[in-house]
Amino acid sequence: MVATQLKLQERLQGVVKGTILNEEPLSLHTYFRIGGPAEVMVYPADLEDVKVLLKVVRDDTIPLLILGSGSNMLALDGGVRGLVINLSRTFLDLHVIGEQIRCGAGIRTSRLLALSAMNGLTGLEGLAGVPGTVGGAIKGNAGTPLGAIIDHLDWIRIVDGLGEERYLTREELNPGYRHCTLPMGSVIIETCFTLRRARVVEIRGMISTLLARRNLTQPVEGRSAGCIFKNPPGDFAGRLMECAGLKGIRHGNAQISEKHGNFVVNLGGSTAAEVLWLIERARIEVMAKTGVALELEIQIVGSPIAS
Repeated sequence: MVATQLKLQERLQGVVKGTILNEEPLSLHTYFRIGGPAEVMVYPADLEDVKVLLKVVRDDTIPLLILGSGSNMLALDGGVRGLVINLSRTFLDLHVIGEQIRCGAGIRTSRLLALSAMNGLTGLEGLAGVPGTVGGAIKGNAGTPLGAIIDHLDWIRIVDGLGEERYLTREELNPGYRHCTLPMGSVIIETCFTLRRARVVEIRGMISTLLARRNLTQPVEGRSAGCIFKNPPGDFAGRLMECAGLKGIRHGNAQISEKHGNFVVNLGGSTAAEVLWLIERARIEVMAKTGVALELEIQIVGSPIAS
């Protein structure tokens, strides 16, 4: 165990109630099932744990990664230095109040969608099949052509980098295509959505239709981080990848999906280096054949293995 890791572990012991893990493989915590070790990973027990962790990060200038379900992420093979705060077991409250849903940031998007449908509340159907936690979905303004998650958001509650709780409205997040503006070092802890009334059978029918379409067109059975690239204005990254002849190409145990050109699939035992090779190949080929510069949608974290 390196000195900085030992120092961080000792600093957290006794002041954090949650679980502390050392050299935890990120491959166990990402949809890709790829990634080297997290130097120190903590599952905070509650809000106070999060505030303590952010103070330690601030006081000791420790690199920080906030992790939800790891659904839109490629963790590099050399792992992640510093502290990883894993929120997949925290902030799991979920309440319906009239036409509003208050939702902890650690809730899965699928659970939020199921609750809204059960209560006859429409507006979130575009999340059908979109993986991840609600907090992560808001950070990336996840969605489909039907709409994005922030479209129906009223406010979020965060802990900022100074450990202070704050409320931010949808407008203050300055949402755009697959992004929003959050204060640096902040953690989303609670969200509030206002939806509209509709018949339960209609909402569930729409969700079923969207899921069936997704199952037909996307490699839902494979290990993937979701769409690799953002759609350029007026076009689709998957279409451009197909036009460039990239569907089905393979490098090691990573493959650009034969089903959808904007997905890379881990066929089993793939490395981040293999995925990065395919990403770079796709960028070069699409630029050469279409003149379009593809922009990443997934988040790449960590360091490569030193050669």
